[in-house]
Parts: sequence; structure tokens; C-alpha cells
Amino acid sequence: MKEYCKSLDSNIGTNHHKDIQYSVVLPCIVRDSEEEVNKIIEQYKREDKTTEQYLKDLVGGITIGVPERILKGIHEYLDLGVTHFIFQFIGLNEKSLKLFNSKVMRKI
Repeated sequence: MKEYCKSLDSNIGTNHHKDIQYSVVLPCIVRDSEEEVNKIIEQYKREDKTTEQYLKDLVGGITIGVPERILKGIHEYLDLGVTHFIFQFIGLNEKSLKLFNSKVMRKI
């Protein structure tokens, strides 16, 4: 896409390729402990999948875990130039949403 925009830019004398923003949709399970995370994984994974297979299906589990792990995963995407995140929360409840807000969002 960037190359296509650059080719258009050369024809019309603009720099639209610099305006490209990247977004990603990521699954997210956030809890205070790995034990709580594992309970959610067991609850939502298909019976014919192992936990490892399920995590691989969830983008390698990059945003699955305690807040520190999720922050690390988000920073990996930020380093790649991603500017917009859409999280698909699995096992969402009020407590996990507050945890995400206080321990993840406020540290980005």
C-alpha cells in the first residue's frame, strides 16, 4: 500500500504515503494472575485444541495474560508502526475491564 501511495504521490506531487496509519485487531484476556488467565483459556478454547494451539490461534497469545505481558505485546506492535488497536476481549467482565484501563491503557 505504501508503494502504491508513493507512486500516486509522484504523479500528483504529494506525500500521502506518510499519512498511512496501521491498525490491528487483537484478542485479549487480561487478569491479575496467570492462574486466572488459564481458567479463562480453558473455558473458551475448543475441546479439540490444546492450550498451546488455542494461544497460537490467538496471535500467539501476545495480548493474553497479566497486564505486564499485554503491555509488552502492545509495544511490539507499536515498534512496527501500528497506531490503532482494536481489542476483542475474551471473558470480559467489569473487573478485567478496569484492570485493563488502570494497568495497561494508562501506561501506554
